[in-house]
Amino acid sequence: MKRTGSRRVEKGTITKGTNVTSITSSTIHGGVHTGPTTVNQIHRGRRSSRPTEYPVGSIGRDLTLRNYIRYLVERYHRFREADSSFGRGPARFSYAVIFKNIEREFKAPTYFVPEARFDELVEYLQQRIDRTILGKGNRARGIRNYASPKEFAAEQAGR
Repeated sequence: MKRTGSRRVEKGTITKGTNVTSITSSTIHGGVHTGPTTVNQIHRGRRSSRPTEYPVGSIGRDLTLRNYIRYLVERYHRFREADSSFGRGPARFSYAVIFKNIEREFKAPTYFVPEARFDELVEYLQQRIDRTILGKGNRARGIRNYASPKEFAAEQAGR
């Protein structure tokens, strides 16, 4: 289809205190504020900072456990980035998805999961890492995808 001519937008003028603007047979009615503008900040329930302390008995309370979970999440992100270079999945992915999946699976935000469920959370994250293309390839070649919690704790203590 060829378009001929140019599209014209007709604008009306203010008549009798009411703003009326016509745009090719459509009419918009209503007052338009043209004076000084006030900007209101809207907060959508997100915290501006982390909680001062995690609850007693949660993974976030124990520095070693929290750091190991963070280590596994970072490994997962690196392995997922590698998946996109192999042509699997979207070129971009959301880093927050793993935290939402953990929250859905464990019914609590990542670092609020009880220490009693630490082993379950570790197994969940390790399975996610192992299911990536890079994780499968590493396992087939006998290359480890992550350190064990004990190895990680020993490495952290040695620094």
